[in-house]
Amino acid sequence: MTGLPRGTESQAFRKEKLTIKYWDENFKEHKESYDGYAARIIQHEFDHIEGVLFTDKLSTLKKRLIKKKLENISKGKINADYRMRFPNLKKGK
Repeated sequence: MTGLPRGTESQAFRKEKLTIKYWDENFKEHKESYDGYAARIIQHEFDHIEGVLFTDKLSTLKKRLIKKKLENISKGKINADYRMRFPNLKKGK
């Protein structure tokens, strides 16, 4: 799974198929079904909108297994291939 720091990867349960209903800018209703990778991406992005983190979807056992890694991430002790922000850390630490 991309986008996660090494060692914290996990597969979140996702429905294989989903149907969404939405209204466009002209208030016309649409209903579309998706499956496979498209369905996974839609669910992933919806989680972002709802403020759901990947750790919210982990089992208690998996959380315990990666607890130290998650603590290190929150302290900024992580090497990632992308920029990360740590707003709660004091500068110089």
